[in-house]
Amino acid sequence: IGNLQTAFFLKKDAESEVEIHETVAAFRTAKEEVDKMLKDNVQSNTLSQGLLNMMGSQAAVFKPDIDIYTTSSWLGKPFYGVDFGWGSPVWMGSATHTVYDKLVYVSLMDSKDGEGVEAWINIPAEVMSVFVHDQELLAYAVLNPPITI
Repeated sequence: IGNLQTAFFLKKDAESEVEIHETVAAFRTAKEEVDKMLKDNVQSNTLSQGLLNMMGSQAAVFKPDIDIYTTSSWLGKPFYGVDFGWGSPVWMGSATHTVYDKLVYVSLMDSKDGEGVEAWINIPAEVMSVFVHDQELLAYAVLNPPITI
């Protein structure tokens, strides 16, 4: 029929410190729970109330007073090997749409040569100006690299 896109949310108090290892562990646990719920629903050929509640709660989360950090990984997907008759892609990217100006969106995909990772990052303008001048980031990244044909 198509693809099912799922999402899950972690809630942190504004005053609490964000520890990366704790956040990654919490995301991994939440993802495993969502995966299990989806698998159970597919195997039983029904939609559980828990899955319907999770899907319905996604629309309610976009509020101006909540910071949302969205990530998507396309790493390991063979997009550059696809050929619809006119050759494989020279370069590919993704389009994002902001729901509101505070949305942070990070999309990861393999570079064409398979040796690196492209990160598409959508962040508010006032944060972007700091982000693009971060020396630690620039030691490992190339901003807006050229497309090699």
